[in-house]
Amino acid sequence: MTTEIKYRRASGLVRSLGALDTLNLNVSMCSPPQGVLWAWTWGAAMFPGALLSLSYFLGIFAILPIALIYVLWTIAMPRSGGDYVWLSRAYHPIIGFMVNFFLTFVMLNWYAMNLQTTGPFFLASFFTALGYTDLAGWVSSFEGSMIIGIIFLIIYAVLILRGMRFFALFLRIFFVLSLVGSAVFIVLALLTPTSVIMSRFMQYTGMSVEELVNRAVALGFTGTAVALLPTLMGLIFPFQNYSWAAFPSYIAGEIKEVKRNAWIGIIGGLFAMGAWYVVLGHSVYMVLGYQGVSALSWLYQWNPDKYPLPFAPYPQNYAFFMTDNVVLIALIAFGWLASGIYLTPPNLLIVSRNVFAWAVDGLLPQKLREVKWGSPIYSVVTLSIITIPLMYLVGLASYQVMIVNTFFFMQLALIIVALGSALLPYKKKELLELMPGTAKKKIGNIYMITIIGLLAAVLHAWVAYSAITAPALGGLQLVSFLFNLAIFLLPIPLYIIVRHYRLAKEGIDINLLYKEVPVE
Repeated sequence: MTTEIKYRRASGLVRSLGALDTLNLNVSMCSPPQGVLWAWTWGAAMFPGALLSLSYFLGIFAILPIALIYVLWTIAMPRSGGDYVWLSRAYHPIIGFMVNFFLTFVMLNWYAMNLQTTGPFFLASFFTALGYTDLAGWVSSFEGSMIIGIIFLIIYAVLILRGMRFFALFLRIFFVLSLVGSAVFIVLALLTPTSVIMSRFMQYTGMSVEELVNRAVALGFTGTAVALLPTLMGLIFPFQNYSWAAFPSYIAGEIKEVKRNAWIGIIGGLFAMGAWYVVLGHSVYMVLGYQGVSALSWLYQWNPDKYPLPFAPYPQNYAFFMTDNVVLIALIAFGWLASGIYLTPPNLLIVSRNVFAWAVDGLLPQKLREVKWGSPIYSVVTLSIITIPLMYLVGLASYQVMIVNTFFFMQLALIIVALGSALLPYKKKELLELMPGTAKKKIGNIYMITIIGLLAAVLHAWVAYSAITAPALGGLQLVSFLFNLAIFLLPIPLYIIVRHYRLAKEGIDINLLYKEVPVE
């Protein structure tokens, strides 16, 4: 079958990413050590009884359907912008813009938050390991975290402006550094005698792990035994950390041999990050035992005045219980610091490609699509400037309240992608012909992409429901809900205004551009 979709001229972006670099980009966006830090520090407080390592294992398969959808679309339309390009061509420009605009908003918030927390979450532990407690305190302060964040923001912008080959090299280096820190932690957790750990824990707290657990239980802690329901609720964590595990889709115009490398980068990346999460996370439990780790998390969150340690229960700080070797402690802390650096700049890379794709279709000024040194330079610079006030906002409690329900709307966006994919054979069959054979196979009379899409929609609907109803996740907050709803719907008037403006001033109907696949 011939398709009505036409292809436009070249963009200036270069297909330079191979299979391993594509996989590495996907893993970096979900950087396992930083995710383990977040989930194992607060997880037991949110869901007492959850075995988080099992949650992350199950999460691999729960995320798999949406990841498969992104693989199929990436092969069909390997262009910058990902879901924006697909949905705008399959259905309507507003649908593609709305979904991609909100996910870009999410990733830009992630970028700002990761920059703002580089000091308190990662540098502080590293300086503590070296004995520089005053410096650790300063980088944990709001002022210090902002200054550190801005310094890294400038570094990351320059890094991305250097082009994809240089950026891929950077990611390879920090993948290795992050993995080395994780490996040292895992080996120590496996080999350190329990008697040594218990003795060192006693030195820091003045109590045994058993006394710690008893203290938490006396204060209301109920998570002393693993339970199925909280473990399933703990799937929220991999749904947040793995997200949709398909980040290479947004830079597909820069991937070589995309029909092969999309599978390796997205599906291979999902299993690689999942294995890293499960092994590293479970090794945290091995240090103090499931009860000890859970009790520390619970006390830190709900009874900080009864929390016994002089430092936060971040997993990298567990190194103090396993060894007094400063080099090993610093190596682990640096591994977690490297994981924060590994995680952060890919967010800027991806949102810059989304903005580039909007500009290609005429939704934004054409300057934002100009490419130099293999990168859309004006998009990168503009987004970096926007990130500075956003960094300030994400550090404020008032803004954090505003984004409580952001996760719900993120799931809603993914549900639209899933349902749009499920309906594709019945609404836009000519686009189905662009997809690999997997999408076009049938079980009975139903296309495989329809089955996968419906399964993904159900899974993400359950997560969305959990996010909006579980008190541990903030529940429904009216102000936050309305704020995120406004962001979600904002592309509708934006698109209408831009279309009418360009039609009136330039005689160009941008609707016609969506009958073509964008530039490579």
